[in-house]
Parts: sequence; structure tokens; C-alpha cells
Amino acid sequence: METSTQPQSDLAGLLEKLAHLLPEQGPLQTFVHHNTLHALEHLPFAEAVVEASRRFGTEPFQTEAAFGKHLESGRILPTDIDAVLAVEPEGRSAGESILGGLTVRHFRANRLRHLFEVPRGAALGWHIAESEMLERRHPMVDASRRRMLTSQADRYHAALPVGQRVPRLLREAWESLVSSAREFAVVRAPRSVRRRDQLVALGARDVDQRVQPLLIRLTASFLDQGVAAWTMPEREMGLLVAVRNLYTGSVPRSEPLLRAMRLEFRRQLEAGESAEETIEAALDALGIKRDEHESYLGATLLALPGWAGMVRQFELRPDRAPVEALPARLMDFLALQLTLDGVAAGLELERFRGPGATWADLEQALDSLGTDDHGPSLELAYEAFVMAQVAPVDLAVFSRPEVVHRWLEETLACSELERRRLLHEAYERRLRVTFLDGFAAHCRRGAVVAPKPRFQALFCIDERECSTRRHLEEGHPEVETFGYAGFYGVAMAWQAIGEHRPRPLCPVNLTPEHFVTERALSSSESVAWDDLRRRRGLAVHALTEGSRSLAAGGLLTAAMGPLSVVPMIGRCLFPRLTERLSHRWVQGGAVPPKTRLVLEREGHERDSEGRYRGYSVPEMVDVVEQVLETIGLVRDLCELVVVVGHGSSSLNNPHEAAHDCGATGGGRGGPNARAFAAMANHSGVRVGLRERGLAIPDSTWFLGAYHNTCDDETVYYDLDLLPEAHLASAEEFRTALGEACQLEAHERCRRFESAPRNGDIAAAMRHVQGRSVDLGQPRPEYGHATNAYAVVGRRSRTRGLFMDRRAFLCSYDPTTDPSGAILGGLLAAVGPVGAGINLEYYFSFVDPVGYGCGTKLPHNITGLIGVMDGHASDLRTGLPWQMVEIHEPVRLLMVVEALPATLEGLLDPESPVGRLVVNRWVQLVAWDPDSERLWEYGGNGFTEYAEESLVLPEVDSSAEFYRNERGHLPCARITGAELGSESQTAQLEEAR
Repeated sequence: METSTQPQSDLAGLLEKLAHLLPEQGPLQTFVHHNTLHALEHLPFAEAVVEASRRFGTEPFQTEAAFGKHLESGRILPTDIDAVLAVEPEGRSAGESILGGLTVRHFRANRLRHLFEVPRGAALGWHIAESEMLERRHPMVDASRRRMLTSQADRYHAALPVGQRVPRLLREAWESLVSSAREFAVVRAPRSVRRRDQLVALGARDVDQRVQPLLIRLTASFLDQGVAAWTMPEREMGLLVAVRNLYTGSVPRSEPLLRAMRLEFRRQLEAGESAEETIEAALDALGIKRDEHESYLGATLLALPGWAGMVRQFELRPDRAPVEALPARLMDFLALQLTLDGVAAGLELERFRGPGATWADLEQALDSLGTDDHGPSLELAYEAFVMAQVAPVDLAVFSRPEVVHRWLEETLACSELERRRLLHEAYERRLRVTFLDGFAAHCRRGAVVAPKPRFQALFCIDERECSTRRHLEEGHPEVETFGYAGFYGVAMAWQAIGEHRPRPLCPVNLTPEHFVTERALSSSESVAWDDLRRRRGLAVHALTEGSRSLAAGGLLTAAMGPLSVVPMIGRCLFPRLTERLSHRWVQGGAVPPKTRLVLEREGHERDSEGRYRGYSVPEMVDVVEQVLETIGLVRDLCELVVVVGHGSSSLNNPHEAAHDCGATGGGRGGPNARAFAAMANHSGVRVGLRERGLAIPDSTWFLGAYHNTCDDETVYYDLDLLPEAHLASAEEFRTALGEACQLEAHERCRRFESAPRNGDIAAAMRHVQGRSVDLGQPRPEYGHATNAYAVVGRRSRTRGLFMDRRAFLCSYDPTTDPSGAILGGLLAAVGPVGAGINLEYYFSFVDPVGYGCGTKLPHNITGLIGVMDGHASDLRTGLPWQMVEIHEPVRLLMVVEALPATLEGLLDPESPVGRLVVNRWVQLVAWDPDSERLWEYGGNGFTEYAEESLVLPEVDSSAEFYRNERGHLPCARITGAELGSESQTAQLEEAR
């Protein structure tokens, strides 16, 4: 056994490297979308997903069966396959002949069009023995090819009876392929380095089944945010120390595992081992060689990636803890995991191999295991055999060894993984072509001519606000809308009145340096409100604690158990009514006090976390200037500018934060919109802006608002500050946005199976409001599902373009940015955020179990930090199936209003956005600021896009286009955005 002398600094560096493989998902309260494979962004997308598949045991693309359905439905066209193969395969000659006139490209095109199943293992043996595969042509052989095979059989076996000719031809080809297939080496997965896996391979019991439930309970108890009735003792000292003290101070147990754990923890305490020293000792005890440390520790962490990742998040971002920031360290978690693994594996080795057995004995036993290469070679022969039948080749030439060898070689090269990659490219191409054709056609017809704006509104770039803006512009052409990341440049730690602790409201890659809160205007209202919250909290706490005791729990269950059925039934059958009654009962007549933001800072005051208490005037000037310059709103400001943040509220939905604003770190963007409006209205800020050349008219007023994307209600802030001259305008805008939200609800309902289908707008609004408070509703809204595009440019050029709620819309005016400096900063923010949302939906769809978190049905919330399947599982860190089931897994298509030369100058491969583009994690298209011309970015730079179709439907309103449609829709031009939609107005009048 080799003794480790690895320095602790090396171990810390190694752990830092391995930690990048862990999920970066924070607690549920701050569930924010990110690239699931962030650690592999340095690789091209296709390589990264394959590497992740090998490392994590996950799926890189949709299954071949799924692609087969797309081919049948027309979602993938033959022209898409041909276009993809026109540049494939890389590094090989596409025109190289395999057999006769059949080239590599033709072979692959045939294989992609014939997605037959290859039986595996014993199933193939049964199929060969029991089916008539050697007597009859494969079912995928079409009529034309059947006649060709018959003709070949007649020519080569004319002496045989007619009924035996084709079987003889098939059997001869099969025997030749089987004989040659055995010469092909089959690459096998490397042996696992984990002792647990090695024991299982030899038939021993699974150590993880004994260790992981205990490790899960210990980690959950340590990270608990106030749910547990009993708190883990001494957890303020860290996970490893707390567990050591817990077990060494307990009564000795007779169970061998617990007894051995107690002895090991006592040894560690007596030796005064640090976590690093414990890890090194565990590696030595397990007989892990120095060059295997990285792979072993990586495999160990990935045994429970959800829990390991959550510990890491508490370590890196304690400010995101829902209630209490705990001294979590990944080093402690790994030391505890290795300790438990080592003790349990040692006991199992002794039980399985006998007393005195060593890990060297185990490796010798593994080396003695034989392998069977016959199965994989037979599978290769079967696939090549079917391909020989469906491809236009002469089966008789398979008697020549060189032909057979070349055929098998190409069959192996066009593996299932390669086919799925090519089909995914074709799948994405069809969506890309459909969108870009419609996009270019809309641009060719010219921008929609809208009247001079009377109102301007800023929305988040979120694709759900894409349709809200469209409906607003259709019904009220005098409204001009803009898109900006929903934190509106206000990267703050926010604490609302009555909240326990602040939470960051900014992109997850930022750490807020400013703390903002609010104060009540009336002390009496504040006292009454606080008293109500306190009494309600004490009552809930008393009931919760009492229900967990023996006597009070029994009495409460007997007395209140039957009564608890009433609100549960109400929440499921009459959700809207029950919510209103519950709201009145909870508030008890008390009204939340009016508040003001504590926003301005005069000195350098800081809070306990070292953050500035508010913003100085120059800092506020910077925020407002950056936002207005980026979106191009530097002139012609209207008298009323509304800043709309967004979020989502729903009942019984652990992933509620995933429906909130990603730009605010999984929070709700209302406070950010309110803060930005207050900054823009500040007299000192306007003076500062004027000195910088950006003059906001004295008559302009900014109004903050919050849009709930689940129930489509809108709240406005600080209306009591609104100047009297703006009251009528504000009321008019509120009516306009309210109507747009009703139409937004109507459009969303086409995706819900249980939604009304009669086209009634009022009924649609009632339905979405009911879904948001329905206790039994697993799909309160679909969130970012269906996102596919991002458009960075002037809204005036895309106004009136129906994009099916699938586009992130970010405002940018290239005419005010000749150097591209503003665009560079904008892409640095929009690219990673949009890609993160898009890629998490992609991975959660293609592998709902490995990357997503499966179905919601077995989910249980643990410690307010995450969900588990049942009572003990790994934390599920992806998206539930109910959030992604209608999604199309494609990479984000970014269309940027800039010339190719400008974009090429911004694509630094070392920058986050450059890495995403160059490595093809997103697809980039340059959009000519002066015409409809488009250029696609590929491996060798930009190439001009050639349209395939010039057809663009034209309708009066969005509802006219999506009526009675459930699935995804192409682009369309909405004329109502120019003159006002007559059909939309009629629908709203009917709803009233």
C-alpha cells in the first residue's frame, strides 16, 4: 500500500477543480437557471455532451426513437438531413465511395432515414434463433428495394427454387458479415475506481445502499433551515466536527457498521485530524494510488452530486441561505463521505472475501473476470446486415472480404451516438430555418409604422414578457416597449419590511455590494401589521410544535384533522374563492403599511455583511445611464415611463423560484423596478445625467410595477407619489397593460390541456388565476418552456412579429453605438443568462432523470433547501418534467443587430460569451442594421443566410393566428401592432 504524502494545498486545489463538476443550483428560494454542464464549456458542445454522458451516465441528445417520431411528423425534413450531411463527416471524404456508387454521405443519409432498432445482448440471440430475419427481408425495405433484391437473387441463384433464392442471398451476406465483425475491437468502459463499484462487480452487497441514507440524513440535518424539530448539536462547528461529536458521544450500538463508525470517529478525534488529513488517511486505507486520487475523489463526489453541490453552494454563497448561513465546507462533506465509505466497504470486503482480505486481493479478483466480445460484434453484424438490405447495393458482393470490412467500418463509424448528433443538428436546423425565414420576411416588409408613442414601458427580456409586449402593442400602438435584464442594473441585497433576512436580487454571478430595504410611512400601521404577523407566526409555530408531541399531537389530530379537509378540498375544487377567503382571514382586516425605499446613502455606512446601505447619487446616475443608453432610450422620452419587473407565485410548487426572474437570481423583480424608477425620478440623478449629456425632461415620470406571470396580475408602486398631471396617463396605461395581460392569459391557455377552449378571454383569466392557487396543480405555469430565440436589437424592427412566446427580447440601438462597446457589455450579460436558461431546459428534457429531477409526484422538500424523491434520495437539482414537457430541446438562437465584423471583434474565446459562441453552446446570427440580410456563425466565421421560403402569414391579431392551436407555431406578421387590432378590441369588449 502506498502512503500518501500529498500536501494539503494540493488536495485543496484538486477539490476546487472537482467542485466545478457539481451542480451550481442554490437553495429552492434562489433556484436560478444555469448551464447544467458549466464545467465543460471549454469544449465544443457536441464533445461536451458526449463527455458528460461518459462521466455522469446521462443522455447527450434525444433518443433515436424520439428523432424517428420527428421524421414521421415532418419536424425533421429530408432536406435538413441532406444539408447537415453536406458538411459532414468532418475529417472524412463525404464523396468517398464505399460500394459501387454509394458514398459515405449516401450511406449516412440512408442510415438516418432508417432508424431501426438493433436488439442487444440475449435479445439479439433470441431474434436470430426464433425470428425469420434470414428468410425474409427486413420490414423497412421498401417496395422498390424489394424488387431489386429479388432481381439480384434471381440473377445469382437461378438454379434454386424461387422461394429459396432471396433467403440464400440474405444468409450468405449475413454469414460474411458475422465472420468479419469479430475482427472489430469493441471499446469498453474503463473499470470504476470506486471500491463500492468493484465490490458490486464481484457480487457483493452495495455499500452505497448502507452509507448514502445515513449520509443524506446527516447532511440534511446540518443544512436544515428551521424545518427540523431538533437541531443537529454543535453544527456551528461544521459538518465533520458535529458528526464526530454526535457519534462518539452516543451509546455504543451492536450494529457492526455503527460500532465501526464510532471507533473511527473516536480515532479521528483523538488524533486531532483535520478534514484534509482524514481524506488522505481514507485514501490510504482504501489502497487508492496517487495517480487515481482525482478520479476516485471525483467519482465519490458524484455519487451524491446534489448534496455535495448544495454544501458547496452554502460554502460559496452563504448570502443565499433562506434563513441561516451555516459553516459548510465541501472538504468536510468529502471527509465524512470517505469515512463512511471506507468503514462500510472495509466491513463488506471482510464479509465477502474473508478475514484478512486486502484491496489488492479484490483487484486480482477483478482482473480474473473474463469478458465476452461476441455480443457487441454480433450487434454490429446485425446493423450492417439490415443496412445492406435497405441501401441500394448488390448483396452478392458481400462475398468479398474487403467489401464486407469497409461496410462494417462505416456502420461502426455511423454509431448510434453519431446518428443522434447528426439528427439533432437536423432538428435544430429545421427550427432555425423556419424562424430565420419568417424573421427575414418581416424585415423585408419594413418596420411596422406605429404612431408617436404616448407611453414607454421597460420589461425584462424574459420570453414570457415577449407576448405581453406584443399584446400591449397590438391593442395600444401608441405604447413603445423596451427589453432589459429584469434587475435593471440594480444589483442589491433586498430586505422587504417584515422579512427575516436580505436576499440578493441580481444575476447569480454577481455579489451585491449594496443593501436596500423599506420603511413604513405610518408607525401605527407598521406596528399593527407587525403585530398581526407576529401573532400569526406564534400561532403557526405553536400548532407545528404541538403536532409533533405525543399528547398534543394526538389531541390536535383528533380535533382539527377533520377540519383540515375543508381547506384542502377548497384549494383543489374552488381555488380562487378559497384563496380570497384565506387572504381575508390571514390579514384579519389589517392593511399592509405604505412604505418607501431606503435607497439613498449620503456617507459610507455599511451593514453587518460589509454592504453599502443604499446607493450614493453618483452610483444611481451610473445605473440609470447604463440602462437608458443600452436600450437606446436617450431621447424623446414620454411623460410616463413604466418599469415592469416580473416574478411568479404559485401554491404547492417547490420550484416556484425557477418561474421567477433569472436576472434577479431567482427572485422577483418588483423591488428592482421600483428602485430603478425611484433613481430615475431623483432630482440629483437627473442633474447628474444632464451633466453627462443625457437629459430626462422634467415632465417625465418613471413608475415601477410588478407583473406576476402566473396569474397575470400587475401591481404598481408608489402611486401616491405620482404627480397629479400624470394620474390620467397612469390610469390609461394600467388599463392598457391589464388588457394585454388578459390576452396573455388567453394565449397561455392554449398550452394547458385543462384550460377552456372556447376562446373566452375572461374565462382564460379566471383559469390562470385558479391554477396559481390550486393545491393539486403540478403545472401552475410552464415558465421558460419553449424558449428558443434571443433577439438583440431595436424593437421597432421586430414589432408586429409573432414569435410564439419563444424569444428573449433585448433592446439595443446600433445607431448609438458605432464602436460596439455597449453591445459588448450587453452580450456579456444577455448571452450567459439566456444560454443558462435555455441549456437547463435542454438537459432537463433530454434526460429528465439524470439532468432533470423527474416527475414532481414523489418530491419532498427537505430543510427548505431542495427536493428529494421520497424520504431519502440525492437532492434533485434540475427541472421537473412538468416544467419541460412541451419544450423543444435546441440551443439558443441569438440574432444580434450588428454586422459580422462588429460581432467577430467581440467574440474573445476566453470571455464567457465568446466561449459559448465559439464552442457552439449557442447559435449566433448577425442581422444587418440596414436590411434584412442575415449571417450565420459557423466554425470558420460568418456565412450569409439564404432563405428557403418567402412565405409569411399576415393576420390582424395574435389570437387570430394561434386560435385552436396547441403546438409550436412559426412566425407571422401582426398588422394590429401598426393600426390597432380590431379583432383584439372586439374580444376585449366581449370579455367586459
